[in-house]
Amino acid sequence: MRKHVMFAILLSFLISTAMAATVSISPEKIDPGDTVTVDVKGLSDGDTFSLSIGGEFDVNPGEEFAFIARNLNLPFSLDSGEVSAYTRGTSWTGLSARKGGTEYALSGDAIGGEYSATQPYSITSGKYEAITLNGRAASSTTSIVSEMTMKGTKRGESDGKISFALEGIKHGTATIAVHVGGSEALSKKIAIGSPSSSGSTGSSGGSSSSSSPSQPYPQDPTPPGATTSADGRVSLTGADVGGTSLLSRAVEGTFPAGWSMAGRAYAVTPADHTFTPRAVISFPAPATTASIARLENGNWVIIPSKIEDGQIAAEITEGGSYTVLIPEGAPAQPTTSVVTATTAPPAATTTPAATPLPALLPALACAILILVQSRRG
Repeated sequence: MRKHVMFAILLSFLISTAMAATVSISPEKIDPGDTVTVDVKGLSDGDTFSLSIGGEFDVNPGEEFAFIARNLNLPFSLDSGEVSAYTRGTSWTGLSARKGGTEYALSGDAIGGEYSATQPYSITSGKYEAITLNGRAASSTTSIVSEMTMKGTKRGESDGKISFALEGIKHGTATIAVHVGGSEALSKKIAIGSPSSSGSTGSSGGSSSSSSPSQPYPQDPTPPGATTSADGRVSLTGADVGGTSLLSRAVEGTFPAGWSMAGRAYAVTPADHTFTPRAVISFPAPATTASIARLENGNWVIIPSKIEDGQIAAEITEGGSYTVLIPEGAPAQPTTSVVTATTAPPAATTTPAATPLPALLPALACAILILVQSRRG
């Protein structure tokens, strides 16, 4: 009897492992108008799924731009869907999605050169003629950081290919990121075109430019042994940070009781990268008690951190998603004075993410069948 039970447990583990989603993204480099393919396999119904398409490219100050994912084919639907738009270095930003003659749009003015918005949107399977992130560069800006995200609960095909052509940029960098169940499945930087000493981004209505090849905003040099996010807000330092990136990502997951997010979340990629010795991740410090948190199994878990010289920092041993949490209702503005403290946050309540029932049904059926046969024996 015990052998049968152990076999059932082992079989359940093997089935759940085999059903884990896998993602691949290709190619490594594209020209404007070329197709990007995201190949997804083993995605279960009920899994939270998000696709982010980011871009970094040069502009002329005050120039209008458009970053377009053309003919995006989505093989499954995303229930309880939402779309997000983020830009840095803009005076205003708009996001639109056109599918079957129906168009959805949101827009707004940037605050301090930054725009961020998330709204509900019915994300159904099929072909989207265009998903466009457009706007106008700020008067003092020469480069743009942008990101558009589709997120929801997957329903439909378990395997499929998401494909789209990227247009509107002559040269720059695209970052494609996929998250499943609140954790990063894969992110990849794709070079667009070739660096050029002349020419604008290729956005509609843009004028020619003599700007240098695409650089992160702001254009501050990154010291050796350090990685900085494209918006310049978050840094990662250490002897083992080579080959890693810091990517702004859509917000998801459950916060500890009494805490809320201050700003945005950032993914240290690759997610499976380990740091030996430990690396240090740093954020601008809010003007209140705060702590850095890591996303684990759909829940944000507070980790030891320290506020000093206007920054909040924590030692980390692996990639993944990180953010800054503050007490609910507290102001989130960065501090302008030097504060030295080791945060002692209130006890956090975390609930492990529930495994979707459909993913467990095959294992439960096998276990029941084995027990019935055992009793008959």
